[in-house]
Amino acid sequence: MEINQIGEFGLIELIKKEVFSKDKQVIVNIGDDAAVIKSSPDRLLVFTTDTLVEKVHFDFRYFTFEEVGWKAMAANLSDIAAMGGIPKYALVTIGLPKSVKSGDVLRLYRGMHRIASRYDCKIVGGDTTRVPKDLFVTIALLGEVEKERLVKRSGAKKGDLICVTGDLGESLAGLEYLKKYGRSKLPLVQKHLKPYPRIHEAQTLIRSLKINSMIDISDGLSSELFHLAEESHLGAVIYEEKLPISPQCVKIASLLNLSALSLALSSGEEYELLFTIGKKQLSKLVRIKRRVKAFVIGEIVDPGKGIKIVQRSGKAASLKRTGFVHF
Repeated sequence: MEINQIGEFGLIELIKKEVFSKDKQVIVNIGDDAAVIKSSPDRLLVFTTDTLVEKVHFDFRYFTFEEVGWKAMAANLSDIAAMGGIPKYALVTIGLPKSVKSGDVLRLYRGMHRIASRYDCKIVGGDTTRVPKDLFVTIALLGEVEKERLVKRSGAKKGDLICVTGDLGESLAGLEYLKKYGRSKLPLVQKHLKPYPRIHEAQTLIRSLKINSMIDISDGLSSELFHLAEESHLGAVIYEEKLPISPQCVKIASLLNLSALSLALSSGEEYELLFTIGKKQLSKLVRIKRRVKAFVIGEIVDPGKGIKIVQRSGKAASLKRTGFVHF
């Protein structure tokens, strides 16, 4: 069977059956934003990796080398944030065509270093290799988290409030604008080119209230909501009228003849956080509103109710799993 027939997560399930580790030191295995390994009685290692491939995840028609490096690092930093961790050390592997100049490679690393250094994360090594055509960047990132502050996808509870940080749809709106009009200083375009992982926001949330589950929005809100609900063996309902969509996103969607709602549900590479909390935590969430821009968009429900969206009309419909498709 070809991998495009089973998709990314069907492939992951096959790999999981083949290599799933039962090591007692492995706290979180394949299937979350990052693996978690016990390193001491009170601290855990958080280990993740991500790859960006030219013409799949970025295009040099509108990306600079520095922006590619920034984005590659941001994707990995975001995985650490989603687990409640602090990023520490990164290894970088790059595949380079012969046509790439040394100055371009340095600009690539400059982008990685600039975003990593904002969070005191160090690049400590890696590998370089030649590729026939398209450039790629793979980063393996190690972080750490205190045992009691670890957050997983699978911890959601029935009755939990579903929340997100930031505004939705902007990264995809920025990408579509880039494709049609080219580079721009528009904030939505910049959010796509140089996203910021929510490291500080995650730490504030975890220190201020009890987070039951969390995932970063790297493949789109609807897709990540399915992952969170499935890993927690529960259902979910979100409300269209509660989705945080900025006026800028609505304006660009109209310009591009796109649906702002579709952008909000499908936009990958947002690197916002999708998380759930008990209803008793709502007052605490309100109190930290000035430090963390977060919104309640729905509720976790019985698994038999599936994954639904309540439209502005009040009609409930099954939510479609949309967003970035890897295969």
